[in-house]
Amino acid sequence: MITWENTYRELEESGVDVVVVAVGALEQHSIHLPLGQDWLCVQAVARRIAERLNAYLLPALPFSNSQEHQDFKGTVWLQPATLGQVFKDIVASLRHQGFRKVVLVNGHGGNWILKPTVRELNLARTGITIVWVGPETWAPGAATLKELHAGRNETSRALALYPHLVKDRRVDFIPDATREYLDYVGVKGASPEGVWGEPTKATAEEGRRLMEEGLEASVKYITQTFARIEEIQRRLGAG
Repeated sequence: MITWENTYRELEESGVDVVVVAVGALEQHSIHLPLGQDWLCVQAVARRIAERLNAYLLPALPFSNSQEHQDFKGTVWLQPATLGQVFKDIVASLRHQGFRKVVLVNGHGGNWILKPTVRELNLARTGITIVWVGPETWAPGAATLKELHAGRNETSRALALYPHLVKDRRVDFIPDATREYLDYVGVKGASPEGVWGEPTKATAEEGRRLMEEGLEASVKYITQTFARIEEIQRRLGAG
């Protein structure tokens, strides 16, 4: 694996051809998890993925689309179009330098703009392929109506990764609402303490298990997807 801690010469000589780009968020995570939860977690996930793939790991982006958390102090967000353009600029930089494979590890469910951005870049057929890996792959079970935000799943991963940042006081709360209410009234309108789940049931042991399961699933998906895309591209080129 190569990171920003290496020199450009070391990167040139490494032969690495895959780049891992992670996008986190800076937003409230109730009264027990840090504002940087999504950024800290996705950065840890991306590093582990890059190690398995022997890839070039970029620093995780800390700001993204967190408008639904705007009523909680400390949350910082970009407009969707801004985030989409930032990712396009990153990809353009990598393409200019000869990279042809990018893995986008998304660490926040609200970053919906990145999905159509990935589609746009791939279908432009400029010679670079981007594979999307979201929480649905690296954090299975994290996006159910019982575990939507700062709940058992997310808190367990935090306890496994950085227990010193997890507060003992936790509030369990599952709103009587569906996910789209975050678009109507924001998180605070659905949950006054900003939690959607049961963090009191979280354990570090469960967090370690979830992290390993998610990592295995992610690396398998990335490897198989790149291989399948290359096969399809060869067939289209031959036709």
